[in-house]
Amino acid sequence: MKKFLIFLIGLIIGLIVFMPKKSLYFTLQHFLQKENIYINSEINSNIVSLNLKNGTIFYKGIDAVKFKDVFIYPFLFFNSLKATNIDIDFGNLNISNLDITYSIINPSKIYIKGDSNFGRIDGIVDLIDRKIKVYILNLSNSTLKAILRKDKKGY
Repeated sequence: MKKFLIFLIGLIIGLIVFMPKKSLYFTLQHFLQKENIYINSEINSNIVSLNLKNGTIFYKGIDAVKFKDVFIYPFLFFNSLKATNIDIDFGNLNISNLDITYSIINPSKIYIKGDSNFGRIDGIVDLIDRKIKVYILNLSNSTLKAILRKDKKGY
């Protein structure tokens, strides 16, 4: 039993270390191109993560989002994306940090948390119902207040 456990842990660590992270990124880019979304950035890969630096996300040929750093941690049981300094062209919005996590403990949900110049971000992506709920807490931007709906939790 002890040898099996050591073998299993070694196998999991080996899969994480030798996972072709750049190939996974290029596959993701291929799927995004079908939706007219393109990502242009510097790509660096290390043992546990994939790092995108100084990138721009284009939607239908328009540079919609610019970011400084994105770290993607593709672990087998827990995946995480951490982004910093995200500038959105719409309304001069800036997200200072953004954390997106997915776990096999709750495989139907992706959790979003972040801080921005217009308020704190808290959200859930429901993969089964195909719905995204993003709440902006302590919203300070009057332009966004006019666009968004308010409920008990926030905008």
